[in-house]
Amino acid sequence: MAPGNPARNGCEATALVGKTRVVSRLMFTTDVRFGSYSLLILIAACFFGVIRGHAADATPRLPTIFILGDSTARTSGSGKNGTPMTGWGTPLADYFDTEKTTVANVAHAGTSSRTYFNNPNDWPRVAPLIQAGDFVLLVFGINDGGPPRTVAARGSIPGIGAETAELKRADGTIEIAHTYGWYVSAMATAARNQGARVFLLTVTTRNMWTNPKAKFRDATPTEPLPADYDAKDDRIERGTADGKYTRWTKEVGEKLNLPVLDLTNLCADRFEKMGREAVDKFYSDHNHTYAAGADFIAAAIVSGLKAFKDGSVLPLLSAKGKNLPPAERRYVSDNAPPTAK
Repeated sequence: MAPGNPARNGCEATALVGKTRVVSRLMFTTDVRFGSYSLLILIAACFFGVIRGHAADATPRLPTIFILGDSTARTSGSGKNGTPMTGWGTPLADYFDTEKTTVANVAHAGTSSRTYFNNPNDWPRVAPLIQAGDFVLLVFGINDGGPPRTVAARGSIPGIGAETAELKRADGTIEIAHTYGWYVSAMATAARNQGARVFLLTVTTRNMWTNPKAKFRDATPTEPLPADYDAKDDRIERGTADGKYTRWTKEVGEKLNLPVLDLTNLCADRFEKMGREAVDKFYSDHNHTYAAGADFIAAAIVSGLKAFKDGSVLPLLSAKGKNLPPAERRYVSDNAPPTAK
């Protein structure tokens, strides 16, 4: 290129602002008399100008609904009939408007409150993601049966007190194990302190039935039903450990002034109205649901959330969620803190 004959050049940068693609072009000239420094300055100005505009116009983060739980909320694989199993956390998203909120199903199959709290990929990873304006649905109790005797055991210490146990790890270090209530309280309190709205859910109802005239394995009779058998007398389990985890969850909510949805009895009452044989089609075993069962439980949860007095989730619902009637008030405990005098 001869001196005095500058070439015409330019730069182009592209960014997404919301759903719109923004393209910025800057034309300039280069002249060998000024060397490469002016060219670099112009390119930098072009690039950072677009990035600056993109950052200023970026869409704000939507509030997130975090689901903390076990395989009843999130599972995979095929069930005994060959069709996929799924937890209720998957269809729950259908009841919320994706333009207003994001549902983050961070439940982990096989975990108890203790193992979820300790696993680096679970609570330690999720906790920093929770921000003011988010929601947390917290449910454990299926796998918490204890006390744990070794680090490999997944249970927690029964109850909600301050009892602890020392569990020796393979490397010689010690894990201090706590009660079910301690772990639930620790996660719920941390999330609330970060500005999230926390809802405690009592343990998901299991597909385990009894009848004074018959014996079942889960929901399947173990022997021919007697002539005097009456299906109206079938009763479903109402919470693990004879309902203790349901009760302990309610006690934690009352102690911390956190809202509690009695998912155990809400689903149990609805299941008993449907009947054992109909409910059994929802489940692959006594814990894990197929898609229809997961959606039934998800709908029950949303109807329960709609029954709380604060109505905080109502603006976030999709048309499907809005169409659900609220659950009866007897299934929810608002546990609002005392009004300051």
